[in-house]
Amino acid sequence: MLQEVAPTDGDRVVFLGDYVDKGPDVSGTLDLLIHLSQSPNFIFLRGNHDQLFLNALKEPSEVAMWECLAGEAPLSSYGVGGSEDLLAKVPRSHLEFLETRCCDSYETEDFIFVHGGVQPHQNPSEEDKDRLQWTALSLAAPRISGRTVICGHTSQASGRIADLGHTICIDTGITKNQWLSCLDLTEYSFIQVSESLECRRGVLRRSSDQGRG
Repeated sequence: MLQEVAPTDGDRVVFLGDYVDKGPDVSGTLDLLIHLSQSPNFIFLRGNHDQLFLNALKEPSEVAMWECLAGEAPLSSYGVGGSEDLLAKVPRSHLEFLETRCCDSYETEDFIFVHGGVQPHQNPSEEDKDRLQWTALSLAAPRISGRTVICGHTSQASGRIADLGHTICIDTGITKNQWLSCLDLTEYSFIQVSESLECRRGVLRRSSDQGRG
């Protein structure tokens, strides 16, 4: 899947966050993203799970909050042991990637990329970090600027990309036995991959419909 969406000619690939927790290979995932981050064409957003993980890595009092939402055995790829012991085994490079290479929003002329959401009137760079990371799709509304928001965070039980016109959510429930999705915003075509590596493709909308909603 990554080979098919690799950027060319200055295009950008934006990852929408939540790289940690719930998956079987958090360590391997972060190693891969760190490798990709050597190219400026890859943009990495910080999701709420990534932030909770960072908080737990830096502050022992935050471990309990992270454990509540991290899922079953989120650190199994770092070894065997209790949460605090395994957090101590997380490489410094993983912490630095989440803290310094990831950002909370990314903007282009036509789109705003966030993990969770952003208020219609608010500049993403001035928005509260918790809102950027935690806002549910149910609170999405058209931007005053007319730009389309691309987000994740709100898992779609249907396994389908949610297109509200003004907001597109591509969290299609990979942690709930559904799909991992990639959306090409030049043609609004998508690729989805399941945990069993089944692949499906489609077109979300016609490019001429970009401004609808």
